[in-house]
Amino acid sequence: MERKIRPWINKKIIEYIGEPEPTLVDFICSKVLAGSAPQGVLDDVQMVLDEEAEIFVVKMWRLLIYETEAKKLGLGK
Repeated sequence: MERKIRPWINKKIIEYIGEPEPTLVDFICSKVLAGSAPQGVLDDVQMVLDEEAEIFVVKMWRLLIYETEAKKLGLGK
């Protein structure tokens, strides 16, 4: 999470909002770590990211799936 996911989330939030938003990044990371469903994360970030929210959540979920599978296979060490 800290090595790959958090930096990616931070970078995307800066792209969408135009400035770092550590509180939002922490919130999204906590939702992911708590095992929230994609729709729950989408509902939470919708008002901040507006029309980019769905794209953000889809891309983030793809990254999460990739990283989870890569870890299972022992890749990326």
